[in-house]
Amino acid sequence: MKDIDFTGKVAVVTGAASGMGLMTAQEFARLGAKVVMCDCAEAQLRREVEKLKSIACVGDVREFAHAEAAAKIAASLGGCDILVTCAGGNEARCCKSNVPFYEQPVEVIDWGLDVNLKGAVYFARALMPQMVAKKGGVICCLGSVTGFEGDGVGTMYGTAKSGLFNFVKGLALAGGPHNVRALCVTPGPVLTRAAMSGMPTALGRAAETHELVDVILFMCSENASFITGSNHVVDGGRLCMYRPFVAPKEVAK
Repeated sequence: MKDIDFTGKVAVVTGAASGMGLMTAQEFARLGAKVVMCDCAEAQLRREVEKLKSIACVGDVREFAHAEAAAKIAASLGGCDILVTCAGGNEARCCKSNVPFYEQPVEVIDWGLDVNLKGAVYFARALMPQMVAKKGGVICCLGSVTGFEGDGVGTMYGTAKSGLFNFVKGLALAGGPHNVRALCVTPGPVLTRAAMSGMPTALGRAAETHELVDVILFMCSENASFITGSNHVVDGGRLCMYRPFVAPKEVAK
């Protein structure tokens, strides 16, 4: 196995101000890449960018114009080699709307789809042409086990994540002739939030953030040069477990 080295590479990371997106950006920078960090949390993003001496792209992944802005920055650095789409979140939690799907406001539904699915689509569309022109690149989308399990409250989160599983197949077919790879890394519970620690897994714990980021780095490296169009579950065996359905307290009647 080759040592992972991203020297000379240009990496664009969405959701880069916190959580897995931030650690991914930090590791790309440590391993030599020029990193474009994208997030809508401007103050937090700029603090982290200053630490890494990377480049900030403040914007909302729901807006294609912001994806184009990131692409313009990447082009000025020599063109994008790696895109990692980490921006996302369960709409019920992020929009503070803990009601069952059939009561969710349409704007909450739209947020869930737009951030978790369209955001990845927009950034891939904006940046993939640079990879095609360079005859190589990697697009890594962050999935979720909720894409398999479903969620009766944050229903669009799981719907969007399952959409990404198929999206990378289409990207792989489109990018294959140009040596552009695409894949999903799909976590179970990760300790980016304290609440994740209570989610059951076969290993009896949630993942440390680096346990997911290490997989992302591997998949974006030359060590994974024959991997494309696939979804890679990193869930501590969560999907292997039988868990009887229990209605969430906030929607139980």
